[in-house]
Amino acid sequence: MEAKCSDFIMKIWGAGALLTIMMAMAVSDKFSKYAKLGTAIELHCPPERYNLTVWKVNFNNGQHCHLSFKRENNTIARNCNMDFIDWVSRPEEDSAVQIKSFQMSSEGIYRCFIATAKGTLSHEYEVSLSVSPQVSLTHANGTAVCKAAAGKPAAGISWNPPGDSQIVIEILPNDTKTVISTYNMKNVNEDKLTCIISHPTGGKSLILTLSVFSDINEKKESSTMIILYSCLTGLLGILGFSLSIYLWRFCGSSKRKIPATTNIETVSEQTIQENDVEPYAIFVQVENVLYDKACNFSSGYDLSSST
Repeated sequence: MEAKCSDFIMKIWGAGALLTIMMAMAVSDKFSKYAKLGTAIELHCPPERYNLTVWKVNFNNGQHCHLSFKRENNTIARNCNMDFIDWVSRPEEDSAVQIKSFQMSSEGIYRCFIATAKGTLSHEYEVSLSVSPQVSLTHANGTAVCKAAAGKPAAGISWNPPGDSQIVIEILPNDTKTVISTYNMKNVNEDKLTCIISHPTGGKSLILTLSVFSDINEKKESSTMIILYSCLTGLLGILGFSLSIYLWRFCGSSKRKIPATTNIETVSEQTIQENDVEPYAIFVQVENVLYDKACNFSSGYDLSSST
């Protein structure tokens, strides 16, 4: 029993010594990788045939573990929990490992070192939890606001068509980030505006499309109709005023052009129209005219009879 324990300890120390040497000699390629909560994620070493593979994990919470395989005697040494991380397949066939269910505590730096006939190679992964942002697109007062809230990492936001925009990033207490992009729509002639939100979640881009200019166009059309109605009303008013002046002048000139006549009705009408008198005065004037006519007639009769 003691011999087995000693062998295990020696393996651990041997793996640690080899790991230290390999870390000193290796030139590491660095990558960033994101995983959703509770999902599985695979990490790969350089695709070379190896004599020794060592995975060393430094978690963000300060803990660490390692997992190694030595081809010479098919020996596996580890202090990482098998329920957390293990080989994807047989270690002599593939040096890749799999994180079975990624959690917040799984965030950290994962380094792979392999010893080959060409030398020592390594890959380094910074693995972080990925949280999908809550996205929205609104518009008011000539501006559009595109928001990707509580995402990890911070989402990228772009616009189509490109234009005048400003981005603000807010860091939340849970280490997620909210990105807010404000877009000025006032100088854009397009009838459609698209906010493109890119995020590592699912390896795709989220695209929100909104016809933001419909209300603006409606307001423009409404303003145009108001202007047209105002102009039409003003034109009709001018025409009506001009017609009133024309009729007033026409009627005035007609009153002044009364032909000379001895007809009683004509004289009476002329007298009534030209003189602003009381009804009684008009009656007296008409009576005088009749009297004069009668006198002239009687005088003419006497002269003819005496002859």
